[in-house]
Amino acid sequence: MKIASKFVLVLAMLLTAHNALAAELQLYTFLGANPLKGVEVELDGSNVGTTGGQGNLVHELGAGDHRLLLQKRGATLAEYSFSVAEGQNADISVTFATFNEEPEIAIETYAEGEAGAPGVVSGYVTNTGTFAVAGATVSIDELGLSTTTDDVGAFKLEVPRGVYTLKVSHPDYETAVQDGFRVVANVGVEANITLRTADSGPDVAGAVEEVLVVGSYKPATSTVEVERMSTAVTDAISLDDLLRFGDSDVAASLKRIVGISVTGDRYAVVRGLDGRYISATLNGNLMPSTDPFRRDVQLDLFPSEILGGIEIQKNFSADLPGETTGGIIRMTTRGMPEEPVNRLSVTGGYVTGVTGDTIDTYEGSDSDFFGFDDGLRELPGAVRAATNGGRRFSICQIEGQQDCVTQQQAAALAAMLPNIYNPKTTTANPNFGLSYTLGRPFELDSGALGLYGSVSYDQKTSSRQDASIDDLDRASDYSWDVVSTAVNAYLYAGYEANAGWSVSGKTIILRDSEDRTSVESGFDKNEGNNFTEVTLEWVERQFLAQQFEGSVFLFNDHKLEWRAGVSQTSRYSPDRRSYLYLGDSLAISTVERSYADLTEDGLDFGLDYSLPITFSDSIDTNFKFGVLANTRDRDVELVRLGVRQGSNPIDLNQDLESLLTRENFENDAFRLNARSASTDSYTAEQTSTAAYVNSETSFGEALTVVAGVRKDDFSLDLDFPNAPNSPVSQESNEVLPAVAVIYRLGDDWQFRGGYSATVSRPNITELAPSRFYDENGREYIGCPTCVASTIDNFDFRAEYYFGDKDSASLALFYKDISDPMERSVADGSGSATSALTFRNNEAAKVSGIELDASKTLFDGLDHGLSLSGNVALISSEITLDDVGQRLEIDPKRDLQGQSPFLANLQLNYDHYTSGQKATLLLNYFDDRIDVVTRNQPSIMEAGRLLVNINYEKQVGDSGKVKFKAKNLLDAKTEYTQGGRVIESYRKGIEFSLGYSMDF
Repeated sequence: MKIASKFVLVLAMLLTAHNALAAELQLYTFLGANPLKGVEVELDGSNVGTTGGQGNLVHELGAGDHRLLLQKRGATLAEYSFSVAEGQNADISVTFATFNEEPEIAIETYAEGEAGAPGVVSGYVTNTGTFAVAGATVSIDELGLSTTTDDVGAFKLEVPRGVYTLKVSHPDYETAVQDGFRVVANVGVEANITLRTADSGPDVAGAVEEVLVVGSYKPATSTVEVERMSTAVTDAISLDDLLRFGDSDVAASLKRIVGISVTGDRYAVVRGLDGRYISATLNGNLMPSTDPFRRDVQLDLFPSEILGGIEIQKNFSADLPGETTGGIIRMTTRGMPEEPVNRLSVTGGYVTGVTGDTIDTYEGSDSDFFGFDDGLRELPGAVRAATNGGRRFSICQIEGQQDCVTQQQAAALAAMLPNIYNPKTTTANPNFGLSYTLGRPFELDSGALGLYGSVSYDQKTSSRQDASIDDLDRASDYSWDVVSTAVNAYLYAGYEANAGWSVSGKTIILRDSEDRTSVESGFDKNEGNNFTEVTLEWVERQFLAQQFEGSVFLFNDHKLEWRAGVSQTSRYSPDRRSYLYLGDSLAISTVERSYADLTEDGLDFGLDYSLPITFSDSIDTNFKFGVLANTRDRDVELVRLGVRQGSNPIDLNQDLESLLTRENFENDAFRLNARSASTDSYTAEQTSTAAYVNSETSFGEALTVVAGVRKDDFSLDLDFPNAPNSPVSQESNEVLPAVAVIYRLGDDWQFRGGYSATVSRPNITELAPSRFYDENGREYIGCPTCVASTIDNFDFRAEYYFGDKDSASLALFYKDISDPMERSVADGSGSATSALTFRNNEAAKVSGIELDASKTLFDGLDHGLSLSGNVALISSEITLDDVGQRLEIDPKRDLQGQSPFLANLQLNYDHYTSGQKATLLLNYFDDRIDVVTRNQPSIMEAGRLLVNINYEKQVGDSGKVKFKAKNLLDAKTEYTQGGRVIESYRKGIEFSLGYSMDF
């Protein structure tokens, strides 16, 4: 193998010198010109570990004949036999052009101290301003070798294998020196060096400023390779993508993937299917939801800064949850750091029409700034007890009456509730964020130990601008102002042994609070009167998790992987206040204070065992067996209190704080009113167990067949402590098969096809026979008779790879759903006609086409330009049952939340020598059903185009500036009914400027 034809750039490994008495194997693996991490290495039938971040592995080597076996994800990549004499070392490099052809293997054997084949040392020399330093001398004094950098600061040296001292000098700069610089036979090493002038800062003579890998291969962060190597229809977002997108959370990033849209800025819709057809995991553990009213995971709760990547597998395989119909969202958090990090970041933001302008708010607690209520909004225990949890409250009418309170006691109880109802105005502060990250890997003789942690604080203000409603019931203008505060913490600790086993623990604390003030004023078309409606709401969402995972090789090539986790999710909404004025008079029946508290404890455990079997030279199978168990224990309390007039009427043409004074309660002008229903509070226990067997069989290099079956058992028990005679329970068990075929045509083409069966079960709240209100104030009634839906899935995808980073794909899918459940109009009379419910309809079908492509337009020495984009065409149709056809206009309509057309475009520009990046992001979704209505056309959310621009610039040695501009078009959010706009608002253009410093 010629060095010139195999110029590979890798990080120089600072390894200790060879022990003169112990021979070693130095193995390096590459994919194209990039180090290949995570290759499982078997030497003479024993597993000796996996290749590290630079594609390397070091292991003791004895004299004689040896057999080297390389595998990845259980699939054999290469086999190689070689021999060494007593005391000889061996340097072996294995280079794959693709995984479908034999790699190029080179070996160099030598005794300690013996000269060997050369390697290549190359790179760039720059100054602290990242400008090229020409005329710098790069030398290895032990050999008397030196060269001079050219006009762009580049250099190249051919150096015999060995460990040396690398020195870089220039008359105008401090000399930089790196001891223990290793050069490996037949391998290229790149050293990028930054020189400081004598007066630019602390003396750094004696150290190379940085030694970097250029284009290093990282399976966890290379989307093309994740998608190519996967045995399923998979789309991925790498860590690099997350950083480049500039999105603040998972929800914002997911809409960049083909066929995925996001509703309400937090809920994913995959291939036209909403959360009831989507699974989500975090580090392999099933994700609960912090929304008591939906099964969906609120993806805006997960900040991008703790994530290591996101994968969306769109077809079901037996090792996935049985509810993976639209897809599974697999989120992984940061793991083993590859290099030390000590970073402080600060961000400021400005939103047009919001920052510095007047917004509505109300008097809160002293700790709101930190995202915690200090107890001001908490329901007093005395009020809880006296109102029997908000279900019953009365004032004694005669002496000796039981289960009642005196007039004076009633007034004292009412006075315990803060008399804070009136909105006030304030000036919106700029958005602000602060984060700190600390991580370090420790290279040990037996393996690698890594620690990584981060903490962050963010506060943002958002507002619906020029907001108006003109529907069948009212014509109004309204304000909707929200101050959001997020406080997050994350800690990783892990160990990866050279022997091939690993263990890690991850601690996750995510908190988000929203303080909302909404004031709507207009004309009530039903009442024929002007009105003003006010809502004051505080919501705290929290996710706590402690997760453990590990893997170990058994019997040389068997692999056992395990994971376990405990979690707790909560949603706390204390003292939500709402009321309505008709004209200038308070509608006393509309005054309500609610106290909602949801806590859900989770326990997860999973075990996977891989067993590879080789039947012949061309046929091998990787069998995989697994079990899964998880429980969810939910406790929900909802206390609702109102106000009613007492025996002494009062003029209601006053503001609410003037009306609901202690004096007016003492004078019996008003009385507290218990409004909680017996089914408002409940407990639930949900248990799921599963077992699966899966096989991945390769017939030569061209054909792979994946087949498996999963057995799912599910049970749900729902109890109402205040209505003991209204329990709800549901059990189901399914056998779910899946089969997929992968055919590879040459090096560039892959074709996938498959069939699977999945299930979708009602969630806890959907089964509860109680009323609740979602975040938009819509009323719902549960459906205790609803049953699980079953789905047949058909998938096909053709993939074309034409470069290290370039690819194109075409996917087709079809789904046939029996007993589909959706939000529907309630069947009833009176107040029930305004509520929504859930209903199993007759059938539904979903089909679509997805096109996805990425292309490197230019990749030169100084500049790089790439373009990627995707489009999805999706069609759905649901056939309503008899009740649905009677209550809705169209007996066949689209599924709710499904857009017929989705599109993304991304343009990336890099200027390497100055450390600049610019990214243009376009996202479009088409019209989609927001909610169905009774005997009227469905309310539609109008499609719109979103345009973002991100820019970043390296500043000096360790600083970085980032600028983001989001929602540049400031397109209106519009809702239509029957082709007429019934609601619209703008969010403003968001600008942010951030600076990070590495210490």
